[in-house]
Amino acid sequence: MSGVFLQTFGSLRLLDAAGRECKYPRKGLLLVAYLATSAFPEISREEAAEFLWGHDDRANAFTNLRKLISRLRVAHGSLLTFSPTHVSLNRDLFVCDADVLGVMHPTETPLSSLVDLINRTFLADIHETEGVSGRWLKEQRRKQLELMRARLLETSAQASTATELAAARQAAFYILERFPDDQLVRDTLSMTPKVTAVARMVGRESTPVGATQIAAGGIESAFQSPKLPRVALLPPTGVHTSGLDLPTASALIDDVAIGLCALRGLSIVAPYTAERIRASDEKLLLLEKHQISYVVDTKLTGDGLFVQIIFVPSDNVIYADRFEIARGLLSSHRKAMAEIVTDRILAELKRNERALSDYEHHPGAYQRYLLGVQQMSRLTLPSVRGARKTFREALQQNANFSHAYSGLAKTYSIEWVLTARGDPELLRKAEESARFAITRNPEIAYGYKELGMAKLYLGELDESLDALARAEELSPHYADAIYSFADSLIHASRPKDGLEKIEKAIALNPLGPDEYFWCAAGASYFVGAFDKAISRIQSMSNQASAYRLLAASCAMLGDSKRAHHYRRKDRMANPQFDLQKWLAVVPIREPWQKEMYREGLVKAGY
Repeated sequence: MSGVFLQTFGSLRLLDAAGRECKYPRKGLLLVAYLATSAFPEISREEAAEFLWGHDDRANAFTNLRKLISRLRVAHGSLLTFSPTHVSLNRDLFVCDADVLGVMHPTETPLSSLVDLINRTFLADIHETEGVSGRWLKEQRRKQLELMRARLLETSAQASTATELAAARQAAFYILERFPDDQLVRDTLSMTPKVTAVARMVGRESTPVGATQIAAGGIESAFQSPKLPRVALLPPTGVHTSGLDLPTASALIDDVAIGLCALRGLSIVAPYTAERIRASDEKLLLLEKHQISYVVDTKLTGDGLFVQIIFVPSDNVIYADRFEIARGLLSSHRKAMAEIVTDRILAELKRNERALSDYEHHPGAYQRYLLGVQQMSRLTLPSVRGARKTFREALQQNANFSHAYSGLAKTYSIEWVLTARGDPELLRKAEESARFAITRNPEIAYGYKELGMAKLYLGELDESLDALARAEELSPHYADAIYSFADSLIHASRPKDGLEKIEKAIALNPLGPDEYFWCAAGASYFVGAFDKAISRIQSMSNQASAYRLLAASCAMLGDSKRAHHYRRKDRMANPQFDLQKWLAVVPIREPWQKEMYREGLVKAGY
């Protein structure tokens, strides 16, 4: 059994000299790891049973221990020796990756080695729980963090190579992710004067008590630091283009993260955690696990850097913008660009403070709201009506929840469109709910957006455009509001302007909901681009709601067979549709546009 390696950082594994994993009972490996990191390599059988199975059922725990010992004696039992009363570790038979933490003095351990280990997390596949094992795991992770902090403070001033500087930044981010008030660690990161000024501007310049606690007593005295909003800056995606590359863009985001660390009112997620979130197929689970409030998502394009901020509790994009970067100038102007991006992010987080506070007091309402949003992703009557019920449940938990009123308003407007019966009561309810949303929070765009849609379908086009212009003014990069503005412009017989608006919305949110592509199809139809209208409808995940427009577009291209096919499918979903009644209530300002729509539908067989 000599020459084996116990891996405790990342997954708990036992490896042979060739790097192959050895078969070994998991409970046995956990016991080996416990003894390998303890001051004494021996414990009583009673202690071992309690460590592995707790103390609630001692008889069962002892039975399990006896069975485990039998298995361990068959499978490489030489790592552990068992007497009638004790379990002992044969420490000279293996090497452990945690040795660097327990054997070496901190001053002899390269910071980069500590960062590499701690980034992988000690026993990453085991969660901290109650009882002996949970307390031990928590204590080990705390000691490791303290060791890395001590090494960082000892060496950061002397860091000169790229490797040393990178390790110092990673270590500082790792500590600040958990303890954002650690001023000594903050000082190891370079802060620009401009960002410090912004920190004072938003009222974060005073030193919190937690910073003094950490400086004086180490990490263990800071576990009671107040909870702060957590921000994850995801590393940029995209492709290399002339003059722009991902490594330089990644360095830019790193500069932004350092700038945001100047704000003691935020907790910045460490870069390696952000990288894991970016690469994961289960991003939502990781965001919830790490209690992240905001995601700053970035993408490198040929035009520059695209940045959007997502408020995780409501899954809303609260900001999106494209920063144009002249070819070849990103490297030379990286710091200045970082200041601009940082300032924009800070401004939006400041604007969203009320929503964050609201979420912290009513998390259940936000969960119901998110479920309603998910239900609205399918434009079918059952989904829309189900979402309405869910939004009402959110309002039962928080009667002043502006977002839920906006969602409620949207369900009434969408049902009015889907049923195509011109029911004015639905639109009155939509308007009423939208006004409730505005009253609860007049500084966010959602209520104005839904008011604009209700006014559109009521035929009050000027009032609709005014409300939607206000929505865009409040949130210039809110793609949903821009989509609604585009829809209203189309109905106001300005399809060319509407097409420009909806293309902007799609650029901001290329994976947006079906409504975007439905709207783009309508704009394309009314500028005579019938093939483009069909293409946009085909981009929808559920095309059923647009069968009528699809039939009209095919008919205008002379494809009667396909037009009749989609007319029949639309009739199946909406058997009560009456063309004349619908044209009488559909809000279209100019007669030419209504006649163009009539022509396509008549040619399709309506």
